Amino acid sequence: MIHNLPNILTIFRIVITPLIVWLLIGFNGFSLHLLAFFLFLIASLTDLFDGMLARKLQVVSEFGKFMDPLADKILVNSTFITLNILDVMPIWITAAVILRDMMVTLLRWAMLANGASMNTSYAAKLKTTFQYISMYVGLVFILLGHFEALDALVAWLEEWFVTETIFIITGIVTAYTGFHYLWINRAFLNTLFVEKE
Repeated sequence: MIHNLPNILTIFRIVITPLIVWLLIGFNGFSLHLLAFFLFLIASLTDLFDGMLARKLQVVSEFGKFMDPLADKILVNSTFITLNILDVMPIWITAAVILRDMMVTLLRWAMLANGASMNTSYAAKLKTTFQYISMYVGLVFILLGHFEALDALVAWLEEWFVTETIFIITGIVTAYTGFHYLWINRAFLNTLFVEKE
């Protein structure tokens, strides 16, 4: 059982994502939005621990290598789309996140299909950090919106572009890592577009 724990955590992250989205979009009560926040917190922690546990327990598997990044993308993209629907997240950042993930995923699949190994971007962890910060900020804003007494705090944060700055940095870092993946894997891309003699 313990050896399957990393994969269980990964699958849990996939399964819990629709519930988080449903709680946020389908209801307008503070308690259910707070539940969605805590479920997202747990899901994001599984993102941190599943890979770490797999390496520590020495149970790294092809299933885990494939499902872990897929689970990350399902959670992150679904949350960004939900925050956009709720008018908390700017649409251009959501678009940047989705397009970047699609591009990197297609590149990874193309390289796997051709027996090539993908070079990973050193900035990928920074991208993940900022994306999670942005999602937490968006979820906290939803919770703050339930309290009229905190309207002044929300207005102050917006007036001083606190949230906007975080979102903009997230969008820039996300876009940069997408282009960086293309650049560091350009040798493979050249083989696709350059005719072989």
